[in-house]
Amino acid sequence: MTRFKYKGQATVEVMLSIGILLAIYLSLYQVLIPSVNNSTVNLIEARKIIWSRVMDVDRAKLSGEYRLNKHTEKLFIPLNKLLPVKLQGKNLRELKKLDKKPFYPMTRLTDSWQARSSEELSTRPASLVVNNLLSGEITELIQDGLGSIFLAKELSSDYLVFGTISPDVVPEEVLQKKE
Repeated sequence: MTRFKYKGQATVEVMLSIGILLAIYLSLYQVLIPSVNNSTVNLIEARKIIWSRVMDVDRAKLSGEYRLNKHTEKLFIPLNKLLPVKLQGKNLRELKKLDKKPFYPMTRLTDSWQARSSEELSTRPASLVVNNLLSGEITELIQDGLGSIFLAKELSSDYLVFGTISPDVVPEEVLQKKE
């Protein structure tokens, strides 16, 4: 019993199937590769828009529509009225819909709660300390009066500053030498 009656038939069938598969692959390659490259470029552009330092208003927008913000807004609104903290609720940077296809919906929580000046680096955290509510002109006047009446300069406003800890006032037994 012979395996192949015609010895060239298997070779021709293999060559035809390889040729057809190669033609399909090349036709898809010419369509898919530019599409993949285009999508990659669009994705890189979308990331640049979202992560740029200065927001491009034409391409991105700020919103506060996310679940955590809806819950924390109940705390931030009264807190901002009481203290000069200025915590913003609109800190979600979103990509606007573009005409290009495909569109990648991207968002980024911005760091809008950061201090914007060197003065805010000390005033914002200090305003969240309860003792800071005692600091003020009226309290300093009372302190200076008590300090002069009882002749105890530790009570004066220069020595007793609410909301701060002076490194000179820490007792020696608290300080430990590192060995």
